[in-house]
Amino acid sequence: MKKKIIDAFREPIKNQECRINLLIGGVMTFFPVINFVSLGFLATRLEKSIDQDKSPVKWDDTKKLFIKGFKTFLICAAYLVIPFLFALLGGFFILNLARGRIFSLSYFRGQMLNVIGTLLFLVSLYLLPFAVCLFLESKNLSRGFDIKENLDRIMLIPREYTLIFGITLSLLLVSLFIILFLMNWFAGTLIGGFIIFYDSLVITNLLCKFFPRKSISIPLGN
Repeated sequence: MKKKIIDAFREPIKNQECRINLLIGGVMTFFPVINFVSLGFLATRLEKSIDQDKSPVKWDDTKKLFIKGFKTFLICAAYLVIPFLFALLGGFFILNLARGRIFSLSYFRGQMLNVIGTLLFLVSLYLLPFAVCLFLESKNLSRGFDIKENLDRIMLIPREYTLIFGITLSLLLVSLFIILFLMNWFAGTLIGGFIIFYDSLVITNLLCKFFPRKSISIPLGN
């Protein structure tokens, strides 16, 4: 297991082809809308792994990658929109209604909404990776919202999945800290796309190595 995790971090830069993919993906991730193509590249790579297709992913079919990336984005947005709305509502209570008065009822309500939003965000983030995998496995967008199947797959590898989730969360937090606090705005903007795409490649590699495919899944019961 340790070797698989180390390999997931090394693979994005292990040879010239991988480094070229990192370069192209990093540039595309920098641009809004165009970054659906880089997301589609990651999704297609994961899909091929689930289908046990060892052929490399090519950048030339940008339309196909864009559509795949957009559908993957829809799943991510659907899972994260409710936590985002709770956080937005919490901020409204604190900034607009409480006006900074920490002992007011509105301030307390805002903080409670933020706490609920944070918990929902963690739950959504925990379910999201396998939600994307289920969509790619079935080629059916609605399959990504099958919570029972999602949990069934997680419970096949609970220890490994929780470790993957911890690595994913830590990797994103460290990268966010580097971009926002250790770089000036110019360097953060210029290099941020490459850091985010590298993180995404690592997360994709982890899912490729650990996602229990449909052929070996064992339902937990009715």
